[in-house]
This record gives sequence, C-alpha cells and structure tokens, in this order.
Amino acid sequence: MFFRVFLLICVVCVGSLSARFEDHLKKISDKGDFHKMRNINFIYMINLDERPEKFESCMRQLRPYGIYPYRFSAINGWKLPLEVINDLGVKFVPGMKSGLMATCYLRENNGDPTHEIMSVPGRTYFSHEIRKGSIGCALSHLSILQDALDAGYETIWIMEDDIAVLQNPYLVSDRIDELDAALGKEGWDLFFTDQDTISNETGGYVGCWSAAQRPNFSPYNPARFAVRSDIGTNFRKVGARYGTYSWIVRRSGIKKILSFVKKYSLFLPIDLEMILPNDIRLVTVTKDIVSTQRNASTDNRVPGFLLMKQILSSKIAQGE
Repeated sequence: MFFRVFLLICVVCVGSLSARFEDHLKKISDKGDFHKMRNINFIYMINLDERPEKFESCMRQLRPYGIYPYRFSAINGWKLPLEVINDLGVKFVPGMKSGLMATCYLRENNGDPTHEIMSVPGRTYFSHEIRKGSIGCALSHLSILQDALDAGYETIWIMEDDIAVLQNPYLVSDRIDELDAALGKEGWDLFFTDQDTISNETGGYVGCWSAAQRPNFSPYNPARFAVRSDIGTNFRKVGARYGTYSWIVRRSGIKKILSFVKKYSLFLPIDLEMILPNDIRLVTVTKDIVSTQRNASTDNRVPGFLLMKQILSSKIAQGE
C-alpha cells in the first residue's frame, strides 16, 4: 500500500515537471517607457481583446490626467485548453486536507465544471465554483507580476478594466510617500487604492475577515486575516480583502505572491490567493482614490464578452 501511494506521488510530481506553472504565464513585450508616474515604475491595465469598450471606458477617466497604463492583453480563461487548466490547479494526492468541496474540469465532461469532494488522486482541482474566467484573470495578474519581477521594477500599479476614478489618481504617488514615511519603504507589500470591494446590490463596502481553505496549505496565524487597524488618517492595515481592481505592489509583494503560487499551485481566485503568504502585508486607503464601477460587466463567472458580441451583431444587423 505504501509503495502504491509513493509511486502515485512520484507520478504526479513528475507529471507536474513536464509543464511548469511558469510555462503558462504570458510574456510581455513592446512596453514603451511612458506607462509610469512618480513612485511607480510601471502601470498595467488588464483587458480582454474581446472587450475594447471596457478599456476605452477606463481611458476616458485616466486620459485627462495624462496617465496611460500599458494595456495587458488579458488571458481569456474561457479559451484556455483543458490541458493548460489542469496544469495550473492543485493535483490531489493522499495526505492532503480531505473533505473540501472543489471544482475540476474533466475531458469526459466536455471541460465543463464538475463539482465534487476532493478525493481522486492525480486529479486537478480548484476551489468550489471557480470558473474558467477567474482562472484566466488570476493567470493575467500573475503574468504581470512575473514581468515586473523580471524587469526589476520596485513598485507597480495594476488595474483591471472596470475601474472608477474617484479622486485625482496622482494622489497615489503622494500616498506612497506617506506610507513609506509611516511604515518604511520595506514595511508594506500591497497597497490598495480603495477600501474594499463594492456590493452591486447595496453600493456599500463588502469586507473580508477570513481566508478560504486550501487542501495543501494552512496559515500559521488565521487570526491575522481579521486585522483592521488604522494607520494615521489615510491608511488602514488589513489582513484580507476582496477585489484586485486597483492595487500597488512592491517588489517584496511580487516575490511573495509568485513564490506562494509556484509552490502550492493555483487554487483560489487571485484576491484570495494573494493574502495567503504568511508574511504578506496589506494596506488600503481610508478614502477611495481609484475603485471599481458598481454593476460592472464581468467575464470572470460568465463569458460576458460573448453576450456583448451578440448585442453588437444585433445592432449592426439592425443598422444602428
């Protein structure tokens, strides 16, 4: 019995070596040198090729300030081959945390999501109900982090294509100065330009107070995720949060997130993965500068770009 389990683990490990997680990160080229601002080496915006209208909506808000993020052609998770998806997730092996409800993508089920208790050795799993769109979103963020690491950047700004500019975005540069003075340049990893995600139903903030479970990792101090403490009047130290609409990442944070996901594989949506490294340090503003649009169209849970394509086709057919 022991030999069979050992052999299975070896097979899984060897299989994972044939296609490393890093092999599926998207390379970036032709970036130019004008996608930056004071205190920020490079500004990225994630946008699907199928959603040019979302990028233009964001640029209408940023262009008046002379801010031009590099448009990162997002990885469309709905179009990822099944082999790639199964390279990215957590392969179940005996000894992992049992009893977790999870989602897998099986060829025998035409690549549609299958929901089951994690139990099949060698099968790739993701957190329960994670959709292909969220996998592509996570891979896009991670590709950017790898690009920033390779480029030697110290501080980057990542935005998604559903931002809402609520104050002059150049305030971000000033807030970084203040944050460095309060905590030290080495005293923080991630800095979010909004307080929390926004409820589409109420318009109020939705706080996150705990971490989602993983089958192959347990944080040594789960209580840290509930931390919420103000730093002066402009900042709040937090242990967890939802949403990656607009976030500043220091090189220390880039390294921690990439090291974590490369070691433990992708399992959760990116906003729930990035809070898990045991020594990660998160800060938010106390007054939103750049946040997210309420009821913004998303492609994470459903392929909204397909509906948009149908709408545009219908308008063209009607001569609009």
